Amino acid sequence: MTQHNYYVESELGRLRKLLIHSPDGGIGKIIPGTFADNLYDDIVHLKSMQKEYNHYVKLLLYFLDREKINYIKQYQVTAAPEKKSWCFIPGKAEYFNSDKVLDTQQLLAEIIKDEKVKLQLISAICSYEESSFAVQQKLENITDPALLSKVFITGILPAEENGTNEDQYIFPPIPNFIFTRDIGIMVKGHILLSRMATVARRRESLLTKFLSLNYFFKDHPEKIMEIIEESDFFLYEEEERKHRIISIEGGDVMMVHPKHIVIGCSIRTSSSAVNEIVHSIFSKEELGIEKISVVKIPRNRAQMHIDTIFTQVKRDVWVLYGRFSEKILRAEHISRHSYINKLSHNPRPLEMEQTEILQFSKSASEPYIKTRDYSVGKKLAGIESLLRQISIEDFGVKPEQVKIIYSGGNVFPHDEREQWTDSCNVVALKEGVVIGYDRNDHTANAFKEIGFDVMTTAEAFEKFETGVDPDSIENTLILLPSAELSRARGGSHCMSMPLLRDKL
Repeated sequence: MTQHNYYVESELGRLRKLLIHSPDGGIGKIIPGTFADNLYDDIVHLKSMQKEYNHYVKLLLYFLDREKINYIKQYQVTAAPEKKSWCFIPGKAEYFNSDKVLDTQQLLAEIIKDEKVKLQLISAICSYEESSFAVQQKLENITDPALLSKVFITGILPAEENGTNEDQYIFPPIPNFIFTRDIGIMVKGHILLSRMATVARRRESLLTKFLSLNYFFKDHPEKIMEIIEESDFFLYEEEERKHRIISIEGGDVMMVHPKHIVIGCSIRTSSSAVNEIVHSIFSKEELGIEKISVVKIPRNRAQMHIDTIFTQVKRDVWVLYGRFSEKILRAEHISRHSYINKLSHNPRPLEMEQTEILQFSKSASEPYIKTRDYSVGKKLAGIESLLRQISIEDFGVKPEQVKIIYSGGNVFPHDEREQWTDSCNVVALKEGVVIGYDRNDHTANAFKEIGFDVMTTAEAFEKFETGVDPDSIENTLILLPSAELSRARGGSHCMSMPLLRDKL
């Protein structure tokens, strides 16, 4: 197997390689009674979602692997009309199979061509899911790697494989696998594996571990960072274990600068995990990380990770949900409270979003309290102060040049509505060119107000077809169709796991 290069030291370097997962059949099996189990809030129409996601994949290919666009065009010329929208799904003969826009299902099919890995993965999944020996044998007898990898993800054993006239459900679906940001995060040349907080996503962690060991870092397992509970964890009583449990999701980890990493402590990433990550990262001298900022946010469903609250657009530009800006809250929380209560039949007491930010540093010159491994103790006023500090101190931006774009233009109720549909969750194709959702109109207008171009994917594709080089695009928000994608509760940042970015 070819050894690949994987390296990410910022949120902004030109994107060269990433891991995604196209919406699969498991999403189409969710019913209202299982919303809580599957972390969904609504029914998603799968085919419409896949069509929207195809815009995302095609946009990625234009920027990362343009040769595959020609392949897609050729396929669409020869394909039957009913198939023209479905060429982006792994496991099909017409799949474009890029080595830059990678799909988890395709990579799983690659690693299980090795019979030893195949049997290990089947055994691991069946053990975790408490499957019968009969089910395990059926999986072992599947000879098509593409089909088996699909079964691992969707949990559906096709009728022809189970000897009946109907498909068999052998595992629960993992419908959140489209959010590959959460399954792991590249920290320079290392990968930090996630340890999912919810049962609904733990099979994702298992699959990602196998991909890391058998594909990404097959020859360099020392580059895999895995954080687990202490060896005596099982000895503690149940209540104490709740405080010591390790849960990590990639939406709470951002490589914002080659020497600075931001970690969220949230409903999905535990304080015990944050503590261990800080120790682990600082213990690896080769990473060269000098500062770690920990951002503790309320344990809310609406803001499950820090990347639902803020993401980076340029060295001097961020998009932020205003209710987490200490600057905005001081100025506006009273008027906001009054407006909410006018709309509500049940007036509620004034509440402000409480956050806490603590920075850790290895630099002896910083005015911190020194410990054996690093310095601790520096607190910031809030998230907006942190974003401005990163731009000013890490990137050398002048204070007056830092721009904060607020969700919904910071106008209630648009800010809150659009944050819910991931207005603050954008991913950079390169510095200043980011992907968002087309339903967040007021946020898009806020981008325009500071000089950004805003275009839909359809408009972008039209430009590229007429000869405009994607690399020539600057300072632009590109909008994905999102009527169904947004129902899954994640944006473009959630749907991407960058594996390789250029250095800034």
